[in-house]
Amino acid sequence: VAPNSFRPGAGANIVVRGSRSLSASNGPLYVVDGIPVSYTIDDINPNDIETIDVLKDASSTAIYGVRGANGVIQITTKKAKTGKTRVDYTGSTSYDNILKQIPVFNAMQLADNWRQAYFADRLYNFAQSTASPNNYFPNAAADVRLFGGNTGNAMWDFIKDAYQFTTFDRATNTYIAAKRATTAEERALMANLGLAVLTEVDAYDPSKIKSFDWQNAALRTGITNNHAISISIGTDKIKSNFNGAYFKQTGIEFGQDYTRYSIGNNTEFKPSKSIIFGNSFSFTNSIQNIGTSLYANASGMLPFTKPYDSAGNFLLYPNGDQQIVNGLGDASTVLNQVKVNRLIGNVYAEIMLFKGLRYKTVFGLDYRNSRNGTFNGAKSSVRQGNAANASYTINNGTSWVYDNMLLYDAKIKGDHSINVTLLQELQSLNKNDALTLSAQNLIFEEQKWYSLQQNSLAIVTGSGSYSAQQYLSYMGRLEYGYKNKYLLTVSNRYDNSSVLAVGNQGAYFPSAAFAWRIENENFFKSQNVFNSAKLRVGIGRVGNASIAPYLTSGPLAAANYNWANGTAAIGQAPQTFRTPNLTWEKTTTRNFGLDFSLLKNRITASIDIYNTTTKDILQRQTINATNGVQYVFVNRGKTENRGIDISISTINFRTKSGFTWTTDIVFSKNKEKIVDIDGRGNNDLANLWILGQPINIYYNYISDGIYQYGDTAKGGYLKDYLWNKGTNGANTAYRPGKIRVRDVNGDTLLNASDKVVLGTHNPDWTAGITNTFTYKNFELNCNIYIRQGGLYRVPRPGFVGRYQSFEANYWTPTNPSNEYQQPTRTSDIPLYWEALGYRNASFVKIRNISLSYRVPETLLSKIKVSSLSFFVNAVNPFLFHKYSKYDPETIQYTESFVATTGNPTPNSYSFRSFVFGAKLGF
Repeated sequence: VAPNSFRPGAGANIVVRGSRSLSASNGPLYVVDGIPVSYTIDDINPNDIETIDVLKDASSTAIYGVRGANGVIQITTKKAKTGKTRVDYTGSTSYDNILKQIPVFNAMQLADNWRQAYFADRLYNFAQSTASPNNYFPNAAADVRLFGGNTGNAMWDFIKDAYQFTTFDRATNTYIAAKRATTAEERALMANLGLAVLTEVDAYDPSKIKSFDWQNAALRTGITNNHAISISIGTDKIKSNFNGAYFKQTGIEFGQDYTRYSIGNNTEFKPSKSIIFGNSFSFTNSIQNIGTSLYANASGMLPFTKPYDSAGNFLLYPNGDQQIVNGLGDASTVLNQVKVNRLIGNVYAEIMLFKGLRYKTVFGLDYRNSRNGTFNGAKSSVRQGNAANASYTINNGTSWVYDNMLLYDAKIKGDHSINVTLLQELQSLNKNDALTLSAQNLIFEEQKWYSLQQNSLAIVTGSGSYSAQQYLSYMGRLEYGYKNKYLLTVSNRYDNSSVLAVGNQGAYFPSAAFAWRIENENFFKSQNVFNSAKLRVGIGRVGNASIAPYLTSGPLAAANYNWANGTAAIGQAPQTFRTPNLTWEKTTTRNFGLDFSLLKNRITASIDIYNTTTKDILQRQTINATNGVQYVFVNRGKTENRGIDISISTINFRTKSGFTWTTDIVFSKNKEKIVDIDGRGNNDLANLWILGQPINIYYNYISDGIYQYGDTAKGGYLKDYLWNKGTNGANTAYRPGKIRVRDVNGDTLLNASDKVVLGTHNPDWTAGITNTFTYKNFELNCNIYIRQGGLYRVPRPGFVGRYQSFEANYWTPTNPSNEYQQPTRTSDIPLYWEALGYRNASFVKIRNISLSYRVPETLLSKIKVSSLSFFVNAVNPFLFHKYSKYDPETIQYTESFVATTGNPTPNSYSFRSFVFGAKLGF
């Protein structure tokens, strides 16, 4: 489980037992009250959820056939129970702050960084000429040129207070600083660097440098309010649960928030012993202000600039450079708002035809209407003084499922039991129609994205789209039990998908599972260690057809063409060729499991060992552009996932005084690899698909640190390097402070053939540990998440660029670091920089610490309240990660085979929350 982002209202990315497909989706199927849903589950009210179950083994997922290839997450909403009418309320308020800031330099650190860069290129001196003496220590005359020469005095005003001046004349740019004597160590350093040995240098106090914290200016304390109420009514004939909720999250970044209103109902009506009617529905209305990433913009702003001038006026270009734009004003001038109305529901009827035989029919609906308005004001960092623009998108999505089932249950002569299920299912999925309007040169900014046709001086442009897909399925399942010891389940499902080519739309997906309840054997009763034991084995196949509709028919798309005479033509061209042979991607899972309990059920455990293979993988194959299209979809390749899942629950202590300590442990280890790509044993380096390796790999040079004095390299450039002479050029790749990578193949050349697989973004294993301590009416709970192994990439520092640099321990003549190269003015992106960016992704995070108190019933009876409890939670209070200053969960996978890969940046930021709440029941 990994967050898509930490923006208010954002969801999570979930992968069950590794990635299987190379191009199609690897996300699981979500099932709400037995009905598959097609869109995100972020709109579901969490307070309405009773249980969440993750189906992983072959037999469980096979019954969902076409959409269960990547695992199934079953969500069951709360149902009413027979008894008195009950009213429950839960309310909480949380305060959210950033957990891990993106590490950047302050003004003092960045000033030192810039001086080192100019020194490395022999440019930090009085006259900015290589013929002049090269200064290693801070110098006022050099600083005024470095920090004020290109930007007026914006940055110099932050630096100048570090000097004491004997002459300070801004009109003539004459700055003569007071001097101090150099130490013996400093004179020895200058001699070792080959510089003129100075007996005195400018007096400099870095603690007096002013620094503006742009990151904090973009952040605030986020506040989340959550209120939910439910009313439950239950009799012998009717059970109904009504619920409503309000959720408001104000983001820790200005301009971002999320509001959700929701109502729901679960009702079951039983007019007679043989007939049951029921329904389940939830409706949500949500408004998400996505805003813009003020924090990302602020993290790139130089700390010796500020967003406002001395009179409080907003500065769009804080240091005069029009490439460096102040985005703090975007909280009110850049809007990105998404409004969603979502209905998820089902109605069902069940009739007992005769003893043991039932007919059930279910209709489920998932309807989602979204409206997305975007607006960029004239004063925003996007438009930078140009007229405002806006766009408005309406999207209607509908999915429905209609099931007809026959269910037969019977016991034969006491020892045998049979359950038979026959299913016919029709699904209409992702029926989407969308319309987008865009306008430039808005007249009145107050209208935002509304009435664009009347509010624009330019032509309003528009586009629309429509797509739909259907599945028709049949399934039969037989469950047989003998003496409740031996349990056999076999099923076969036939799925038809409209997204595949005619003739290949249907396929069978069988499964079988066997379970042995060992505790019901006579020999088991002769021992007193184990209380229960169950052995499970299973095998099953499921399918995946997760490609866009119409691709197999060779769809057309608008295209422009220029004839030889220069005449332009607008027409249609194929997006891809027809693929009449494209068929199902097939996944086969083998599962071996053991469930047991021992020591009077003080320890319960479940162990699953699995092997999952996926073949005929749906992948997009690039072809020569001379064919007229750039790619086609094919069924090629094979992947494999092997692993183990372990869950353990223990009762560690239980005393007569009311103290209980329990522990729950969940452990998962998965090994993923590509077995075949094209059927010919070749790798696909363009997509970084390599046989025997996982899908998301890191492929690059091996870093051997930084070249140091005394090291040797090609031509012996390093030994006795003199900075004032610039041996072999100031920017040669082989000198002290440069990046050192390994010549893997030993051919004395450093090129792409020396790149290797460094690791994968996937962890070696993950674990969760939950300890619960209960004493009378108090309960303390602590949940810990552990991730071990895997890699991630940190951003390139970006020394001496237009923007702020990420903090780094870089090499200097007095700091022989092996972490980052020496900064240089002429090379913000140094050779082999990618090799330095990989970090071990292992970490431990305290996910949640909660303390609750349940008020005694003896006190509540006097005020006619059935239950009352108070709780306080600390969410993500601590992160333990020694390999960098980042939170690994905020950086998503990105890698490329090309020489200079993209610079990864944190997807967002993680935050810690402190929650205060209460639960009340009547």
